[in-house]
Amino acid sequence: MKRKRLMLITLTALLSACSAFSPSDPLQGTTWTLSAIGERSPVAGTTVTLEFKDGQASGTAGCNGYGGSYEVDGDKISFHELASTLMPCTGPEGIMEQEAEFLGSWNEAGRFEIAGARLQLFRSDGEALTFIPAP
Repeated sequence: MKRKRLMLITLTALLSACSAFSPSDPLQGTTWTLSAIGERSPVAGTTVTLEFKDGQASGTAGCNGYGGSYEVDGDKISFHELASTLMPCTGPEGIMEQEAEFLGSWNEAGRFEIAGARLQLFRSDGEALTFIPAP
C-alpha cells in the first residue's frame, strides 16, 4: 500500500512539473519586463511587465494592470479578450501614451521570438516589443 501511494505521489509531482513546461508553449511560466518598444526605451520611472501562465497573459502596463488569454502555435502568438484597468495616471510624463501603444500592440502581435535572454513580440508593422526576464 505504501509503495502504491509513493508511486502515486511521484506520478502526481511529475505531471505537475510537466504541466509547468510545455514544448508547444515555450512562454508558459515565464515573466518578462519591457526593455523597448521598437527602438525606444520605456518611459523613465515606469515598469511594464508580462507574465504567461496557464493560457493567460497579464501584467502591468506601467500604471494599469491588464490581462487576457493567449495562444501559441509555433512562433505565432495571438491574444484574446484583453482587458485593463482604467485608472488615470498622472505621471511620469508620457505614461498614458506608452500604455495606449503597449496595449494596442496586443491586437497587432502575430509572431514572437525568444533569443538568448530576450523575448520579442512582433507587430504587423514589423516593430517589436522587446522584453528581458523579470528580476
